[in-house]
Amino acid sequence: MGKKIFDRIKKTVCILMLAFFVSSVTVASVSAASQKTENKWGNEKKQWENEQNNWEKEKRNWESDKKNWDNEKQKWNNKKHDDDYKKWQTKYKKWQDNYNKWQTKYNKWQTNHKKWLNEYNHRSH
Repeated sequence: MGKKIFDRIKKTVCILMLAFFVSSVTVASVSAASQKTENKWGNEKKQWENEQNNWEKEKRNWESDKKNWDNEKQKWNNKKHDDDYKKWQTKYKKWQDNYNKWQTKYNKWQTNHKKWLNEYNHRSH
């Protein structure tokens, strides 16, 4: 009779040890997956920040160019009829086209960045 009780206790202890082992492995696995996800978000955040810095630098350059072109435009407003004005106007229109193309790309990037930022801020921690 004592041997049966001992065997039952031994089986119970083995089952409990197995259950604790399985649960600890599960917890460790979930924790590792969570850390991996956080690392992914952190890496993406760094990438978006780098891109944002580059876009902002380009934006400052474009805005500076725009200011220069606008100043020149003011100067040219008085002498619109000579050939130099037509040459300048052609260059100005070309610059405007390039600026508008860049502005479209920038706006698209901003939209994507805002979408990602929303996902980042609402992710589960």
